[in-house]
Amino acid sequence: MAAIRFTHAGDLVWLNSGAEPEEDSREAIAKLTEKERNSSYAMHHPGGEDDLQLFEVKIPAGGGTEVHAHEESEIIYVVAGEMKVGAHTLRAGSSILIPGRTLYSFTAGDEGLQFLNFRPRRDMTYITKDELMRDRREASSTA
Repeated sequence: MAAIRFTHAGDLVWLNSGAEPEEDSREAIAKLTEKERNSSYAMHHPGGEDDLQLFEVKIPAGGGTEVHAHEESEIIYVVAGEMKVGAHTLRAGSSILIPGRTLYSFTAGDEGLQFLNFRPRRDMTYITKDELMRDRREASSTA
């Protein structure tokens, strides 16, 4: 029988995004730019093959990500600050659903950004635009 698992705010361990990563996230961390490493995260629920993942991220003003994708779909819920995604500005209480292997990037607003990231299973991938485009070209050439 499954058990209820709790994560209390006081139990969270906040890590710098450039810190020594867990083994399954080393490849992803190595791809981050300096701007992307200037953030912190806390794992609420690490997820597994058949287990949900939830982590929280804090990004300083003007920080953000390069264009990238992940294997799994994700929902990002803005807790505080602003997330600028293309022409959209998401404020606290807003969310975005990003299908797996979909390219996106974002920038934090003037007051920084704090968000929750939910995925259907553990996914520590970080696929660069070049990698995704190469994969798509290879897939279309074998079809």
